[in-house]
Amino acid sequence: MSYVLVSYTVRDYARWRAVFDADTVEQRHAEVFIRHALHDDKNETRITLIAHVKDRRKAIELSCRKELPKLIEKAGLLRDTIRYKWLCEQ
Repeated sequence: MSYVLVSYTVRDYARWRAVFDADTVEQRHAEVFIRHALHDDKNETRITLIAHVKDRRKAIELSCRKELPKLIEKAGLLRDTIRYKWLCEQ
């Protein structure tokens, strides 16, 4: 079983959350299931996602899709803050 930990900073939590929640169909289609969408306890613009990933290739395709730059802009996500860490269970 694979997981991905994704962290980034957004300009406004509420704006980001609305765009993020509207994208769940695409996430499920790629077999990426967000288990936790968290924000820093002192700064809600710092986001951490923990997702269960059934197929790493599909997850990578999701993160490289053509419309993603528009979603990133719409959500107010600061592109240079995006970090990915792949995790697995033994």
